Amino acid sequence: MWRFVHVTDPHLASRRDGIWNNRFLCTMMPEVMACLKRDLTALDPAFILLTGDIVSAQTREAMLEARDEVERLEIPYYPMGGNHDFVLQDSRKWFLEAFQHRLPTPQTYYSYTHENLHFCVLDAWWMWSDGALSEISEATVARDLDTSLEGARWAIPPHVLNWLEADLSAHPNIATVIAVHYPVVPIPQRLHKPEFNDGGCLENGGLLLECLRSHPQVKAIFSGHVHMHFAEKLNGITQVVTGALPEFPTEYRDVQVHEDRMEIRTLGLSDPDFARRSLIPGKNWTAGEKQDRELIIPLR
Repeated sequence: MWRFVHVTDPHLASRRDGIWNNRFLCTMMPEVMACLKRDLTALDPAFILLTGDIVSAQTREAMLEARDEVERLEIPYYPMGGNHDFVLQDSRKWFLEAFQHRLPTPQTYYSYTHENLHFCVLDAWWMWSDGALSEISEATVARDLDTSLEGARWAIPPHVLNWLEADLSAHPNIATVIAVHYPVVPIPQRLHKPEFNDGGCLENGGLLLECLRSHPQVKAIFSGHVHMHFAEKLNGITQVVTGALPEFPTEYRDVQVHEDRMEIRTLGLSDPDFARRSLIPGKNWTAGEKQDRELIIPLR
């Protein structure tokens, strides 16, 4: 058995707090990361799968500061971009400058293999109001990104889908995990509540699933973005979505990989005060239900 951990949406290098579904406390992240370092040192994962929104502010300096905070964990990691990371014309350039030493190839989408698992990391683009795909956000969406996702949409662009098809065809005999910041499907209706803030999902998630249908080695999709835990099985593939680290329940996933299965546990930080500070009473549903928090994914 070996393990990796899934951490997402840390929103580092931010001096701004707010409310999404619970209190969104980015300013506590230096303390959270210090606690996470202690916890992961004891857990000893092979690597961290870091599924986007690594940074909040859209500047080169913020990207480099966020990189330094992740590096202080002293654990290998595989990063990818989210809607807060990839907003401006230079965003991907800053990302590659900051994280290229952790990437197997100098691209924002890539694949790698560890032990008995293959991973494909995707880069979704913005979908503008006219339906066009772009690496950058529309100005009106970018302006309000810290407080609202109204009008924000994303999709996997054709060249990334073509790359994914080629990569999967080249690795047909190894169990595979897809990683993309945005969930492929919406949050299940069973978890919707009054005044629920929904970050949305991929506009062409159905197309991605159709692409994966002919590649049965794909067993799971790991995502973040919506700041809550949920897990849903889709055409034999399990969508695993993990909550944001600065927001209740301030948790991450421990993924234990065996020859024939992945066993996933949801773990909180060893200091429960971070979760307590974030929670708005009555909104603990962002932690998901039992089926969202503990699951087994067959690999054969």
